[in-house]
Amino acid sequence: MRSSTENIYQQKVNQVIDYISVNLYKPLLLDTLANEINVSQRQLLRIMRSALNESLYSYVARQRMERAVLYMQTEEMSLTRLAEMVGYDNPQSFSKAFKKQFGISPKAYMDELQSRLTGYVKSKSSGNRGNHLQPEVCEEKDLELVYIRIIGKYGEDEPYRIAWNKLVRFLKDEQALSATTRFIGLSFDDPNITKSEHCRFYACASVEKKIAPTGEFGTIQLRKGKFAVYTLRGGYSGLQELYNRISVNFDYDLRHGMAFEEYVSYSEGNDEEQITKVYIPIK
Repeated sequence: MRSSTENIYQQKVNQVIDYISVNLYKPLLLDTLANEINVSQRQLLRIMRSALNESLYSYVARQRMERAVLYMQTEEMSLTRLAEMVGYDNPQSFSKAFKKQFGISPKAYMDELQSRLTGYVKSKSSGNRGNHLQPEVCEEKDLELVYIRIIGKYGEDEPYRIAWNKLVRFLKDEQALSATTRFIGLSFDDPNITKSEHCRFYACASVEKKIAPTGEFGTIQLRKGKFAVYTLRGGYSGLQELYNRISVNFDYDLRHGMAFEEYVSYSEGNDEEQITKVYIPIK
């Protein structure tokens, strides 16, 4: 019974986090979130604090600010428009919340971030192990995914190994693992911005049949569209360097969508045989 209750709570946590992620431009009132998972407001606050190790209010505020930085990196827009896109009524309220989160104004933050990224890329440019920034361009169809969430420092061996093993076992139990299964990683936070203990990663697998969310396993859809696809040959430790180089040298118009990684091949003990593709949504 206890295990069943824990599974229900985990499923509700997944629902709330995914709802917040999709609806950051809305007010996200407490009663709206509680109704979304059919619990009292008090229960909602307790469940989410236990799952997130921070209050729900703090989590939502942080997600708004981190999403704002993502938008600021991908598109030039007015402060008024940016405030609207992350759920603020006016640019003054947004700027105040931003400064509270990061200690500086939105403009000053972006100037600092761009300078830091450019410096990082220059310092690493001699060690890119043969990876280059000339991407393929492809069209992807809608992709149905099952995921398990990891919150913490990106790439930590043990949590990631446990999560991927759980995901594969779940797929086998559901008879949803096949030769066409694609293994996908969704990183919702930029470690240049978000504290490592709060970074959210979804370990995902594509499925060709309907899977019901259960316990710690949720479902999500990647929408069809055009992508610039960058290939990393070598260990996963090179991913952050590749992302930083892409952010400084990107030559395409971005569209609203989810960037993702696909783990094409994996070789335990031989990083050089690993191939990872990074998909960036473009117009």
